[in-house]
Amino acid sequence: MKKGFILTLVFLLLLVSGCGNDASAPESGEEQSSPSEEAVIAESSEVHDCSKFRSSWQDAEEIACGATGKQQIVCTDCGKVLNEREYTREHKYEETVITEKTCIQAGQTEQKCTVCGYSYVQDDGFGAHVSTAIEVITEATQTTLGTKKLYCSACNEVLREFGYVDNGYHRNGKLSVVGPDLVNQYGEKFQLFGLSTHGLQWFSEVVNFDTFCSIQESFGNNVFRLALYTDESGYCDGPPSVKREMLEALERGIDIATELGLYVIVDWHMVGATNPADKNPLTYLEESKEFFSYISEKYKDHDNILYEIMNEPNGPTTWTQCKRYAQEVIPCIRANTDAVILVGSPEWTTDLYTIMDNPLVGFENIMYTYHFYAADHRRTTRVEKAYDSGLPVFISEFGFMESSGDGGISTSNGNQWKKVLDSRNISYVAWNISNSAGSASIFKHKTTDLSDVSDSNLKVWGVYLKDWYRSKSLSAE
Repeated sequence: MKKGFILTLVFLLLLVSGCGNDASAPESGEEQSSPSEEAVIAESSEVHDCSKFRSSWQDAEEIACGATGKQQIVCTDCGKVLNEREYTREHKYEETVITEKTCIQAGQTEQKCTVCGYSYVQDDGFGAHVSTAIEVITEATQTTLGTKKLYCSACNEVLREFGYVDNGYHRNGKLSVVGPDLVNQYGEKFQLFGLSTHGLQWFSEVVNFDTFCSIQESFGNNVFRLALYTDESGYCDGPPSVKREMLEALERGIDIATELGLYVIVDWHMVGATNPADKNPLTYLEESKEFFSYISEKYKDHDNILYEIMNEPNGPTTWTQCKRYAQEVIPCIRANTDAVILVGSPEWTTDLYTIMDNPLVGFENIMYTYHFYAADHRRTTRVEKAYDSGLPVFISEFGFMESSGDGGISTSNGNQWKKVLDSRNISYVAWNISNSAGSASIFKHKTTDLSDVSDSNLKVWGVYLKDWYRSKSLSAE
């Protein structure tokens, strides 16, 4: 009896505790995940990161121009709003010119919103003198200054009066080459003397009417050279905006020189200072052909332009390579004009001896350039022998300082060069019109007035050139 009671009690306790019978067990046919499988599932679940799917600010609602509404940044994956702000929708105006502004007429433009169509007319006031003309007041001679005035052809206001020397294009006309000499339209020996700009990508601000006019008036030069650098963020390797600005400066320089009655040299200024490949003119052969085809076609009726097709080949560049380049570029110019063409040579445009033995054949009006800096290049022998042998030589760049464009002015060596060049009627162009740091620039470093050619605003080189050139052009003044 006692034993049976104990067994019954044990059985009842087992029923109550569920021992041996899992109450959470699934019914027949129901699947169950093991604890290890549940852990794997939990670990593989990724938490959504909205920051990876952020949109830019966008309108939360459509609102009219001038109204205030909301903008939101939302998650592009789940649509959750991540940030919100108030903003006022502004008009998006497009401008249309109604009346061009000039010096005698106020301008007007219409401003019209492209979103809602709202518009209004804006008064733009009067503009600058848009077209100018030059009139001779007193005639110049070859030894005395004449006077001209620059006036606005729209309102007739006189903008400037200036002196000029009658030693340029108006008197001498189209130039050509006879034997070793440059000659004018009458077949008389003629000498160009002037100044070159520095690189147009750096110093295009000097190419303006006031600067060129002031230099011509005070120096009495009859030519300007425009240095279009091919490299150093220049015409060939620079961004399109730089190329466009350089071309605009060059064309502006041609127009100003023409307006002043002067000659102008278009200089393809390859030098290889930072890009070794640019030491060889063949590097930018196709760009050169395209450029000279364009510029000679555009100015085919301008008889005051000379074309310098390569500045200073150097390094391992050979005359054979220079000659091949010239033979491809010259026909591009000859398709439009028979203007004088200046051809460089190896060794920084000093290798005249090689050219004497193997000159270009089949082209007329060709001259060969030579560059010197008197503090380093003391001997004039190459130029003398080349000219005396019948080779037409043109000094398209020179200075009396070191070839680096810096250092002191060597007047003793320079005077010897002057004697040799003037005695042979060889033309020359000085480096350079700028306010750069080196001693080769004519304006004082960082001067802000690039039309003031008084001695106080010029470096030693500028004052020297002014006195020298003025004595050449106004020797009997």
